[in-house]
Amino acid sequence: MGVKGRLKDMGLVDIIQIFNAERKTVAIHLGSEMGYGRVYMHNGNIVHAVYREFTGPEAFYMLLGWKDGEFEVEPDATVPERSINEPPEGLILEGLRRLDESRGRGVAEGGYIGGDIESIRLINRLLELGILEKI
Repeated sequence: MGVKGRLKDMGLVDIIQIFNAERKTVAIHLGSEMGYGRVYMHNGNIVHAVYREFTGPEAFYMLLGWKDGEFEVEPDATVPERSINEPPEGLILEGLRRLDESRGRGVAEGGYIGGDIESIRLINRLLELGILEKI
């Protein structure tokens, strides 16, 4: 049985951290006004992402910026292909960097909106999860 909810209540970073820690194989289906996307995890690692005509890391970065929408987790999903080889932490940090770069530009290339509040929220969440640490 899968899990579903709203991204404003539990963001994609949170979902990934849970299934990474548990080393689960799942498909995370995401839907919003922006469209539909999927992130596949195998044994806790992100191995594939799809959004519109994008696949791999680019699709993942676009989905990472979603503030709202719905998600549904499909357990033991078959991964259609492997388009991502980076560790989840690296993908999340690169996504944060891209969100930060989009600050002040309004809508970024991927269709998500960046800015100070979103960057601060994501950085604080990564600190809570132990991915980042204060120095």
